Amino acid sequence: MKQILEYLQSFVVIGLVLAGIGGVSYHLFREEGWIETVLGDIWDLSIQYPLIAVPTIVGAILIGKFVRDQRIAKGRTSRLPNFIIYGLMAAGAFFIGRFFIHGTF
Repeated sequence: MKQILEYLQSFVVIGLVLAGIGGVSYHLFREEGWIETVLGDIWDLSIQYPLIAVPTIVGAILIGKFVRDQRIAKGRTSRLPNFIIYGLMAAGAFFIGRFFIHGTF
């Protein structure tokens, strides 16, 4: 009985993660989706204010390098993959619920 519950839990987790990936992918890559909206706004910003875009990009690269070096130096394992899985499960639950309530993603 315990093994059946573990299998059922695994199938539910996999289903939620797949629904989350599918829903997020749909909203990212569809026409007028999230990527098109964000890149359009960034493109407009960089054309209007090019001097703001350069330090922002350089700062983001330096912060990313700093965080990576600190994590490697301390030898810690990251909990980020767990948070990503939990986030995808939450997104999957949201998209499944939205599908049943509204009939669309």
